[in-house]
Amino acid sequence: MKNSFLNSFLFIFAVAISTQGRAQEKGYIGISIGPSFPLGDFASTDWDKEDAGGATPGAVFDITFAYKLGGGNFGITAILRGQANPMDVQSMADEIALEEPGISWTVESDGWGVGGLMFGGFGSFAVSEKISFDPRVMIGFVNASSPEITITGSTPIGSIWAKQSSTDASSFAYLLGAGFRFSLGERMALLTNLDYMASNPEFQNVDLTSSIGAREEITWSQEISAINLGLGIALKL
Repeated sequence: MKNSFLNSFLFIFAVAISTQGRAQEKGYIGISIGPSFPLGDFASTDWDKEDAGGATPGAVFDITFAYKLGGGNFGITAILRGQANPMDVQSMADEIALEEPGISWTVESDGWGVGGLMFGGFGSFAVSEKISFDPRVMIGFVNASSPEITITGSTPIGSIWAKQSSTDASSFAYLLGAGFRFSLGERMALLTNLDYMASNPEFQNVDLTSSIGAREEITWSQEISAINLGLGIALKL
C-alpha cells in the first residue's frame, strides 16, 4: 500500500511539472475534513501481536497554511491536524472467547486519537487555468492517545473485569501528500487532499487493573500510520 501510494504520488508530480504554470495567488489558508484509513500494525486485529492496534476507519480534520516563496512554484506549508480512529472491539472479544470459551466476553473501548502540528515544503503547479496540483512533504510532532479498554467476562456465578487506562504519548511524524485545488473565484478555492502520515509513539507506564485487585504498568510502542483523504475550502492569499 505504501509503495503504491508513493509511486502514484511521483507519477502525478511528474505530470504536473510537465504542464506547470504560475498561479496568481501567493498561497492559501484552508480547512478540510475527510476519512482516515489505518494501515499496517495500527489496523491489525491479530491480538497475538503486541503491536496490534485494532484501529478502524475514522475521520481527520485539518487547518492548512501554504505560502509561496519568491516568484516560483515552491513554498512553505503547515498543518494543524486532528485524527480519530475507533477500535475494533468485537474482534478482540472474539479472540478472547476462542481462548477462554464458556464465558460471555464483552469489550468496551475509546478510540485512538492523534493531533499534531507539522511543517514542510509544498509545490503548486497549474494543470489548467482553474486547477492546480499541490504536492507536499512535511515533518512535525504529534500527540497520540491510546484507547481505554475494559474487558468483562460474565458467568452464571459472577463476572470479572480487566482495564487498560488511556495514555498520551508524543512522537516525531512525517507526511507525504498531494492534492488538487479548484478555483471558485477570485478569493475562494476547493481543496482535495490525499496523504500518508506515520509516527511511532511510545506509551509509558500504562495502568492495567483488574477486579481481583491486580495492578501493573506496561510500556509499548505503537506504529500509527494511515492514508487520509480531505475535502475542504480555502481562502486565497
